[in-house]
Amino acid sequence: MVILGYRIYEDIGDVPVDLTGRVAIKLHMGELGNPNHIQPDEVGKMADKIRENGGEPFLVDTTTLYKKGRFTKRGYEELAKRHGFGRFEVVIASDDEWKDVDGIRIAKPIAEADALLLLSHVTGHILTGLGAAIKNLAMGCVVKESKRMIHSHMRPVYDERLCTGCGSCVHACPNGCLMFGRKVILDTRDCPACGRCIGACTTGAMRRPPKAEIHGFRAFALAARAVAGQFRNGNMLCVNSLNKVTERCDCSSNSPRVSKDMGYICGSDPLSIDLETARLLREAKARIKWDTWDKFSRISRAVFSQHPT
Repeated sequence: MVILGYRIYEDIGDVPVDLTGRVAIKLHMGELGNPNHIQPDEVGKMADKIRENGGEPFLVDTTTLYKKGRFTKRGYEELAKRHGFGRFEVVIASDDEWKDVDGIRIAKPIAEADALLLLSHVTGHILTGLGAAIKNLAMGCVVKESKRMIHSHMRPVYDERLCTGCGSCVHACPNGCLMFGRKVILDTRDCPACGRCIGACTTGAMRRPPKAEIHGFRAFALAARAVAGQFRNGNMLCVNSLNKVTERCDCSSNSPRVSKDMGYICGSDPLSIDLETARLLREAKARIKWDTWDKFSRISRAVFSQHPT
């Protein structure tokens, strides 16, 4: 099926791939307990196509700010094997090796690859509304220091004057970034800005900083543009999977599905393919935070067009 110039492929094996050389297949290999991430058999079909072209595929991802299975290189390597990716060459990037591009620290295995196959499982996202190619580039291709920088704009601020000491925010935080004594203590260094503490607070003591979305969305888009800019000569292919679309990203152990399965779309421009992905999901009445996505996509378009937001 072809819609507005984008073909929808029912089978990922039918997606055309002409990448050669040392090809980084960038994907999220799933948090422990998550059944919805892109599966090894899907990746295998893409890897076979690259080998047929004479290329050398390898799987790559980066570690997380939140402290679960993917927080460390070793932990992620073990999790990848557990999820069935042990038959591939899997490279979990070190946070100590990176290439600086406009202040963005791109993971070295990605920056030094000859080509990039960006496999993105489309999901809802707590910060950007929709998580797909732009999110995979911006957050998935950079080391922890740049992840911290991107998230820093949207981390909560605490107003002790409004706090009643109920402790709801501490209990809501899944990452151990909040402690409670006589007052709430924030350790925001590795806070992923999920906003659960803000949602749990009934008094306004926890809130986002002024213009947090504007600055945070711009940081996301700038990071994505920096990574995409390393692959400008036809050596990047973005593939978005619109199957098993869930309310939250694959960092969640499990999440309810929000749309019917629709297949895969692909293209060389991550922003364009995400905009088309959003259009298809809107038509399917997927339960996505569309108001958040609309703000994020507007800022992303401005950044990718090199216009001020």
